[in-house]
Amino acid sequence: GCNLGITKLFAYIILLLRSRAKLKSMNPCPYSVLLLFVCLLNTITASSCNPTHSTGDVSVNCGSSATSAAQEGREWLGDLHPKLFPLLQIKGSSVASTVIYADDPVPYKTGRLSRSRFSYTFQVNPGQKIIRLHFNPAPYKGFKMLNDLFDVEAGPFTLLRNFSASLTANALGVNSFVKEFCLDVEENEQLVIVFSSSSSESLGTYAFINGIEIISVPPSLSYFHKGDFGVQVIGKSLVYVDNNIALEIIDRRKASKTNNITWKISVGVGFKYLVRLHFSELGFKIAKIGGVNFTLRINEMIIDINIDMVREKDDEHSILSWFRDYMVMMKGHKEDGKRDLVICLQSDDEFMDGHGPVKGFEIMKLSNPDNSLASPNPVPSSHESSYRTRQNLHKVLGGRNMVATAAITLLVAVNIILYISRQIWESRGIEEKENMPSARANQLCRRFSLDELQLATEDFSESHLIGRGGFGRVYKGLIDNGRKTVAIKRQKLESHQGAREFLTEIETLTELRHVNLVSLIGYCNEHGEMILVYEYMACGTLADHLYKMSRKGKNRLSLTWKQRLTICIGAGRGLDYLHTGNSLIHRDVKASNILLDENFVAKVSDFGLAKYSSTSKLQQSHVSTKVKGTFGYFDPNYFSTGKLTMKSDTYAFGVMLLEVLSGRPAVDPRAAEDERILTKWAREKISDGNADQIIASNLRGEISENSLKAFVGVAESCLHDEPRKRLTMAQVVIQLEFALEQQEISKSPVPDGITSDVDDSHVSDVKTDLSNLALPLKEQTDSKNQWRRANRQLICSRLLSLPLK
Repeated sequence: GCNLGITKLFAYIILLLRSRAKLKSMNPCPYSVLLLFVCLLNTITASSCNPTHSTGDVSVNCGSSATSAAQEGREWLGDLHPKLFPLLQIKGSSVASTVIYADDPVPYKTGRLSRSRFSYTFQVNPGQKIIRLHFNPAPYKGFKMLNDLFDVEAGPFTLLRNFSASLTANALGVNSFVKEFCLDVEENEQLVIVFSSSSSESLGTYAFINGIEIISVPPSLSYFHKGDFGVQVIGKSLVYVDNNIALEIIDRRKASKTNNITWKISVGVGFKYLVRLHFSELGFKIAKIGGVNFTLRINEMIIDINIDMVREKDDEHSILSWFRDYMVMMKGHKEDGKRDLVICLQSDDEFMDGHGPVKGFEIMKLSNPDNSLASPNPVPSSHESSYRTRQNLHKVLGGRNMVATAAITLLVAVNIILYISRQIWESRGIEEKENMPSARANQLCRRFSLDELQLATEDFSESHLIGRGGFGRVYKGLIDNGRKTVAIKRQKLESHQGAREFLTEIETLTELRHVNLVSLIGYCNEHGEMILVYEYMACGTLADHLYKMSRKGKNRLSLTWKQRLTICIGAGRGLDYLHTGNSLIHRDVKASNILLDENFVAKVSDFGLAKYSSTSKLQQSHVSTKVKGTFGYFDPNYFSTGKLTMKSDTYAFGVMLLEVLSGRPAVDPRAAEDERILTKWAREKISDGNADQIIASNLRGEISENSLKAFVGVAESCLHDEPRKRLTMAQVVIQLEFALEQQEISKSPVPDGITSDVDDSHVSDVKTDLSNLALPLKEQTDSKNQWRRANRQLICSRLLSLPLK
C-alpha cells in the first residue's frame, strides 16, 4: 500500500514534467532517470511497509483469500491473502471449504479443515497475546457434521484436547462461538497454533477452524504478576501467576447494578481460576475519602475490600490498572464436569448517577502443571442422548432383533474399554521411559518400585507426613526392612514442577558429593508417579526454625546466634562448591531449601531448577533463560534481563541472611505494608543506622558488636544492585567465618540499642580489599583453606577498625 502510493505520486509528477517538456522541446532523458529513481525508492521503502514489522495483531478469516468486513466493521484477512504472506505461514495438509449454508457472517462463512495435522505460524512481537479461536460446526463439503474431534496446541500449551465444537455449540445453544486464550510470547519466538484430529483418518474425525484473532495485551492490564506481589487465594495465602502458564478467558461481564450483585458462572473443576474485579474511577474517588464500603464474597468466602490496595501506583491517570485479582481453586477431577463459581458484591451505598464502584469482572482458567487447559466435552442432555441412541439403533437393524443388537453393543463396548485401557497403560510406559535418567545416573542412584515406597510410608499415610513444598509432599519412611530412615518427596498433580525438574534433580545430585549438599538415595517413576528419596534430615529446614514452626503454633528451640552463623557458613560452602567446582547455579536458594541434620549441619537441597553456567567448554559470564525461582529471593538484574549468573545465587543468599538475622520470611503478607518485603524494609533500616531494629527478639542481647557488624556487611555486599560488585560465595564464607570468630571471642553481649551503621568510607575500603582477595576458581580445597587462613587476618583487622556512627 505504501509503495503503490509513492510510485503513483512520482509517476504523476513525471507525466506533468514530460508534458511541459514537449511544450518547451526539452530532452526527456532526465525524466527516465527520475523514473529509475522512483523504482529504487519503491524498493527501499518496501521494508518500512512490510507487514512482518507488524505487532502481529491480526484477524484471519480461515479458508478465504479475500478481505472481508465483519458486522461490527472489523477487517478480516483471508489466510491465503497475499498481504499475510510475510506474517503468516500455513503448514501441513488441509483444505479450504465454504459452509454449505451461506448466510453465516464473517468469519463463519469459510473454514480450514483436515483429517490429519496442520498449523498456523504467526510472526509477532514479544509479549502477552490473546488468541481468539472462532468455530462454526456446520456442514462442509466432504466432511460430516458431528464428526469433528481434535486437539489445539499453542507453543508448549494444550488449549483443547479431544474437543468437539459440535457438542460445545449444542450445549451452549448457539450456531457458532469463540474460545479465548492468553499466553506469553518471548523475544525472537514465533506463535505456532497447531490443529490435529484426535483419532485416525479411518474413523473420519477431523479438525477445523473458521477464524483466528491475535491481540496484544497492554502492560497495564497484564494477567501475569511480576516482582514480589502475588494473588490472594480465597481462604489461603498468596500465590504467583507468572508467564510460564497459559490462560483461558472463561467469562467477562459488566456490572448492571450499582450494589448487591450476584454472578454465577459454570466452570470446570480440577483447575485454578483467576478472578479480576475491575473498579470504576468513581469508586476510587469515593474510596479515597473513605466514603464507600462494600463486601466481596467468592464461593461463600468473605473478603473485606480495601480499595486503596488495588492500585499499585499513586497515579491519578492510571485508570486502566484499577483492578484486583483473586485466585479460586475449584477442586476435583476434570471428569466430574462443572460447578458454579459464585461472585457476590454487596454494598449499603446507593449511587444516584447509576454508576457503582465496580465496572465488572473477568474469569480466567489457569493451565495445569502439564501445560493443559483442556476440559472434557459437555455431555448431551438425556433427552437428546436417548433420542439419538434409538435413532442409531433403528438405522442399524431396522427395529428387529433388539436382543441381538444389545449383545453386539455390549461386546463392542467391552472391546472399546479394553482398547482404551491398553492405550493408557502404553502411554504411561512411554512417559516412564521419557522420565528415565541417564545410564550413569542409574548406576549411581537406586531405582525404587512404587510398592517399596508405599510400604515404607504405609501407603503415604498422613502420619508419615513431615513437610510440603512446591514439588509436593515429603514423607518420613523406612526402607531396607526398617533399617534406614529416609525422606520421600512425592510430586503432587497441581505442582508447577514437572518431568524436567525431576530429571534435573536426579542428574545433578548423582554427580555431586559434598558434606553440605543433601544426598539423593534414589527415585521412582512408575505409574505416572515422580518420587525422590533422600537422606533423612532430622531437624527439618532452616525456615522451620526461623519462623515456620512458630507460626503454626508448634514449640521449638530457638537457634542461637552461633548456630545460625554455623548453618550459614555450611550453606555457603555448599554453594561455593557448586559454583567453583561445577559451574552450577542453584537458582532457588532460600531458607526452606536449607535442610538440617540431627547435628544442625546445613545441607543445600532442591536442585530442580539448577542450571550450568556454561553449555560448552567455553565459560560464559551468564546464561539467558526463563526467570524461575521464588518470589522475594529474585536477583533484580536476573528478573529484568533474564541473564542468570552465579551472583544471582549470591543475592538470594543475602536475602536468606536477613531472614536469619530477623527471623522473618522474605515475603510476609501479614506484616505491615512497608515491612512485607524483607529486603526493602531491612536495607532501609540498615541505611538509616537502625540495624538493631531488624534483629529477632530472641537474639537481642546475644550478638556481639563486631559479629553483627561483620554479618550485616556480608548481607549488604550480597544484595548489591550491581551483580559484579557482589561477593563470590568463597568471599561470603570467609566473612561469615570471621563473624563467627568475633562472636566466639566476645566476652560481653551487645546492648539492645546498638547500631550497625558504619562510616561509608571505611566500608568502601573494606569492600575494595575483599574484591582484591577474590579466590581463583581453579584452586583446590587445600589451597583454598590455606588462602583463607593467610588473608583472614587482614580482613579481620580492617573490619574491626570500622567505627560506629
